[in-house]
Amino acid sequence: MKKSVIIIGSSLLFIACANIAKGLVAPNQCKKCEVYDIGSGAVLDTYEGCGGSNVRLEEDAKVAAFDLMRGGNTNIDVRCETWKQEPAE
Repeated sequence: MKKSVIIIGSSLLFIACANIAKGLVAPNQCKKCEVYDIGSGAVLDTYEGCGGSNVRLEEDAKVAAFDLMRGGNTNIDVRCETWKQEPAE
């Protein structure tokens, strides 16, 4: 029990550090990932963020796509795009 709590705590600490580092190193780097139906082109879910908020967006979108495919619809895919946001003055 103690070992699993330590592993979970370490994982959460690592994710928090990754968010902080990403925000400091690339605060203007933005990413948008969409989960969409290949046949119809309909966007089923969108994940978007800049700086520290774009950590793990693509992974989260892929998990959502996998969950939808488990429901029987195998025509699901993920597309992501990145861009640099102009710095605020």
